[in-house]
Amino acid sequence: SQELEQSPQSLIIQEGENFTINCHSSKPVYALHWYRQKNSEGLISLMILWENGEKSHEKTTATLNEKKQQSSLHITASQSSDSGIYFCAADTL
Repeated sequence: SQELEQSPQSLIIQEGENFTINCHSSKPVYALHWYRQKNSEGLISLMILWENGEKSHEKTTATLNEKKQQSSLHITASQSSDSGIYFCAADTL
């Protein structure tokens, strides 16, 4: 079975600071998804990466390194609206 490991486990930051969350897969991936959940609401899709490289939207940037089976999500100038639980999910080969 596939395992995804996110780090760090938790983050406490000040408004205006940047932060990065990493995700490592135990198996090769062909698509990597990043989601955010606020309170008990549903998951909000932030980014889907289909191939190696980088994807940006506004102040969110996500990268995927297929060889290292690793992805990162970077958010700049954080606001209270960025708070929540972040999840990565992967489609494996």
